[in-house]
Amino acid sequence: MHNVFQFLALSYEAKTEERFLSAFHELIRRLGFNFYRVMQRDPEDLTFTGTVLAEHLPSGWKEVYHAKKYGNLDPVKRALGLLHQPFRCRDMVNLLPQATQRKRAAKLFQDAARFGLREGYAFPIHGRSGLLGGVFILGEGRPLSNSELLIVDSAMRVTFWRLLEFSDQSNAVLQLPDLAETQFTRRELDVLTLLAQGRTSPEIGKSLSISSHTVDWYINGIQRKLDARNRQHVVAIALRHGIIS
Repeated sequence: MHNVFQFLALSYEAKTEERFLSAFHELIRRLGFNFYRVMQRDPEDLTFTGTVLAEHLPSGWKEVYHAKKYGNLDPVKRALGLLHQPFRCRDMVNLLPQATQRKRAAKLFQDAARFGLREGYAFPIHGRSGLLGGVFILGEGRPLSNSELLIVDSAMRVTFWRLLEFSDQSNAVLQLPDLAETQFTRRELDVLTLLAQGRTSPEIGKSLSISSHTVDWYINGIQRKLDARNRQHVVAIALRHGIIS
């Protein structure tokens, strides 16, 4: 892990994005990976796709990925919004609930391997407002131990923030609201939990012995607190920030 510590020591000496990415690419190459992707999540994007800050991927892979619509079931994208610790990309296949989804995800990784993406790790970047983005290192690679992952994770975090600095976006990200400070009553949490289960207002009202109009009143209040556009957005924000599980 000497290469990681060396990268951390030199990371702020790079005065341009090009030089920084050159150092980053050399770091992951020494770890056994040739490709990378660094993305920032758009706060309005509920799919955790986000905006690419920097990437180096095999020629033709993105076209195959989009043509086969792998983004609709990519287990890595799903896990990025749920996990706070770095993880091995292939290990996420088993988290998919349906056998058909797992089979299709396995095909995704088979196709990726044909492009030299046999191994990969994802590093979620979280802030006080929730998921900010992620860093992915991909290639032939090698297995990384848990202790190695924790050390490499520090380099990935530096990479994310340095790229935000180069794009003059770091201050805007730091100013995102802290939803952890938002307070909810016990009744609001009950309504929110049932709403996340797909219940309608009459169904929620029946479960809680209140009228559907009162349920709507609670939901409107929750929506204002979360600055959400609609009920679907309310649930997505609540799940993303761990307000409900």
